[in-house]
Amino acid sequence: MIAAILRAQLLSMRVGGSRGAVLSAITGVVWYGFWVFLSSVAALFAARADAAALGRFLPLGFLAVCLYWQVIPILSASMGSALDMRKLLVYPAPHGKLFLVEVLLRLTNGVEMVMLLVAAAAGLSVNRAAGGWGAAGRLAAPVLLFILFNLLLASGMRSVLERLLSRRKVRELLAFLMVTLWMAPRLVMAAGIRPKWLSGVRDAAAMLGWPWSSAARAALGQSEPLALLSLCLWTAAAAWFGRTQFERNLRYDAIAAQATPIAAGRGRAQFLLERWYRFPTLLWRDPLAAIVEKEIRSLARTPRFRMVFVMGFTFGLMVWLPMILGRHSGPSAVSRHFLIIVCVYSLTLIGQVSYWNCFGFDRSAAVIYFAAPQPLWQILLGKNIACLIFIYLETLILIGVTFAVRVNIGLRQVAETLLVMGICSVYMLALGNISSVQYPRALSPERVSQGGASSRFQALVFVLYPLALLPVFLAYLAGYAFASEAVFAVTLGLAAILGGMLYWIAMGSAVATATRRRENILQELSRGEGPVASN
Repeated sequence: MIAAILRAQLLSMRVGGSRGAVLSAITGVVWYGFWVFLSSVAALFAARADAAALGRFLPLGFLAVCLYWQVIPILSASMGSALDMRKLLVYPAPHGKLFLVEVLLRLTNGVEMVMLLVAAAAGLSVNRAAGGWGAAGRLAAPVLLFILFNLLLASGMRSVLERLLSRRKVRELLAFLMVTLWMAPRLVMAAGIRPKWLSGVRDAAAMLGWPWSSAARAALGQSEPLALLSLCLWTAAAAWFGRTQFERNLRYDAIAAQATPIAAGRGRAQFLLERWYRFPTLLWRDPLAAIVEKEIRSLARTPRFRMVFVMGFTFGLMVWLPMILGRHSGPSAVSRHFLIIVCVYSLTLIGQVSYWNCFGFDRSAAVIYFAAPQPLWQILLGKNIACLIFIYLETLILIGVTFAVRVNIGLRQVAETLLVMGICSVYMLALGNISSVQYPRALSPERVSQGGASSRFQALVFVLYPLALLPVFLAYLAGYAFASEAVFAVTLGLAAILGGMLYWIAMGSAVATATRRRENILQELSRGEGPVASN
């Protein structure tokens, strides 16, 4: 049965042509090459460190692996592959086997951590302080148990978060709280605050009772029977947690939880919201105004888009804010352009569910764009305008939050940010129109943890994104080189003109490509997922 599920998934993921395979290979080489380098560093440290250093840092290393395995998929809002129960519950499959497949799928989010653990174990096996080659067999048990513990814990965590993220008005708050809990310690440390209780955190993290410290002590041969017993108990607890949460997910109706209740009456908030939705009719004529209004309404009601939008002005701000807090050596390049950096970062996040794949949420309904009488360029233009509205809305929110946290910015920086964001957006939207017709992918609006671009397109983004920002970067470089605001303004104006020309050319190319490949585009947008939902 397990082989049949995996085979069905592989068939549903099969794409034609060598271009997608080449791009996917480039993505894999870049990503896993980075982790091979980190694994080599871990192996080198484990092989050369003395007993004192191993006893001090190995528990922290296991703790870092556990945190990355459990937390990073949540923060990236891409929690890996999982069974789609709506497709599997109609078959008489034993729940135990389904849970086994679910646990095995957690390896898709932990392959990098397995590489690190295996490399560290290989390094310890040649370190005499850890017992040398004679202790190689002893290292296998704690490492395998620790991997199993993380797989089971990740399975349970994913089940809990899937239920929470499917609830209306809970997912955005949950995303904000998770980001805050993750980044708050970094903000406190960057601000120069050193609470006294932090001095005991490292010692508490290395206590024998924790799974990471038990795995480290067992690997080093310290209190081995007690450490292995502790790790086995933690693994059994994780197995119970994962299985019980998996069973709860089997009985949970996510579609019903996401249903919008019918309001009893129209309050003032609803009236203002409708006025906001209808404002495109004041600026444009139909059908362009109707297209913009439809996009604003649909994106505002899409759980996946709302979550990424919230992360743009929360997670983005918390990532960059520690870099300017606690600095007393004078203004740096990051602090001078802090607002622009944060806004461009938010532009990156919002792209995966908007301009890079603008037909994704339409799915098979995109057929109306090819059947309706309005020209296709108006469809793309309307989607671009709606996306630009959300980009500037997020920019205004970031400006307000930046003022609220008392970052030293002035009105000149605000005006510069608004101008630069407009120019960067023109480049992004131009390239996004091309990518939307070349690499379309159907997106599930209710699946909060689903990514917005296919894996074969991720490698292309590595190339497109720096190229799109290059003209603006050159404008700043020219301003610094000549120490002249006039040179910066002229160069930025030239970048804006070049962006307008690129947008016009890209629009014509996208329309021609969409007309030529309409059957392929509609086929990709109508493609259903296999029994394993890949996020």
